[in-house]
Amino acid sequence: MENINFYYELKNNYNLQNKHLFKKHTGNAKYYYQLIFGENLENDLNELHKLYNSKTPFKIFGLHTNLYITDNGYDGIFIDVNLKNKNIYFNKDLKTFTVSSNVTVSELVKYTMELGYDFAALTGIPGLIGAGITGNAGWTPTRKCFSDFVQEITLYDFKEGKNIKIIPDKNFFDIRNSFIKQQNKEKTRYFVKEAILKSDYIGKNLVKEKHDAQLQKREKSLYFGYKDGTAGSLWSTPHLKRIIGMSFNSMLKENPSINANFNGATYSQNGSHFFTTDFNTTDKDVAKLFIHTINKVKEIYNVELHKEILILDNDGEIDLETFIKRNS
Repeated sequence: MENINFYYELKNNYNLQNKHLFKKHTGNAKYYYQLIFGENLENDLNELHKLYNSKTPFKIFGLHTNLYITDNGYDGIFIDVNLKNKNIYFNKDLKTFTVSSNVTVSELVKYTMELGYDFAALTGIPGLIGAGITGNAGWTPTRKCFSDFVQEITLYDFKEGKNIKIIPDKNFFDIRNSFIKQQNKEKTRYFVKEAILKSDYIGKNLVKEKHDAQLQKREKSLYFGYKDGTAGSLWSTPHLKRIIGMSFNSMLKENPSINANFNGATYSQNGSHFFTTDFNTTDKDVAKLFIHTINKVKEIYNVELHKEILILDNDGEIDLETFIKRNS
C-alpha cells in the first residue's frame, strides 16, 4: 500500500487460523497488523483514516470471541487490538472509571471489585471492553449489559480523521447491538478508544459475593466453550427469551433433533452446547448445520433465529443469508 506509514510491521498474506477460537482451517488475510496503544496509536489511527476511502478495507478485532472466519480469508487488513499499555483510571470525585478499550472485561470486574464498585453483572463475559461496548455485551440472567454502565465513549472516526466523544442516549444501545456496531457493518468507521463507566458502590464483600455466584453459574460453560473450540453464542438468546422465553441451549436440551453433525459442524454436548467445528470442517459443512438448525427451530417452535456471531468473508462482514447462499 503506497503512502501508508504504520509505525509497526504490516504483514502480508497472513493465515488467520489462530485468529478465532474454532478448530477449522481458514483462509488468509491480505494484510495483518497489530494496533498497539501508546504514543504511536494516534499515528496508526490517522493512517487508517487515509485508508478509509481506499480500495483496501480493514476490520479491527479484540480477542476474537463471537467471530467466524471463512475458508476464503479476508481481502483487506485484519487488525488485532494489542493488550499492551492498557489502563484503568478511577476518578475519586466523580466515582467513575475511565478504561482504555484494550482492557479485558475480567480485568475491569476484578479492579472495580477491589474498590467495592458493582460491575459483577459483567462477570464471565469474554473479550475486551471496546468489543463489549460495541456489541453491548451482557448475560441474560442478570438483565444487564454494558449500556447499564457506560457514561461516555471516546471514539476515533476514520471517516473524519478525528477523535469524538459521545454520551449515549436511549437509542444508542439495543440488545446485543449498538450504534457503533451498525455503523461498522459495511465499513469500519468507528474505533472505541476508551470509555467512562460508572456503577454503584456496595462494598468489596458484597461485590465479591455477586461475582462468585455468577462465575459459578458460568464457569462450566466457559470451560467447555474454550475446551471444545468455540467462539461463544451463535444464536441470540435475548431474542429467543423475548419471543418464547427460552434460550437456544434449552431448545437443544428439550429437542435434541435440532442438533446434527456435518463433518464436525455441530453443537457441543458440554456446557451451554455452543457451536463448534473440527479441523476439517468447511464452510459448506457449517452452512448445512445452519440450514438444519433454522428449519428445525422453525418447525418445532415457529420462531426465526437471529445470528449473533460475526461472519468474516473475503469481502468483509456478511449476513447469515449471504453465507448460506455462497455455500449451498
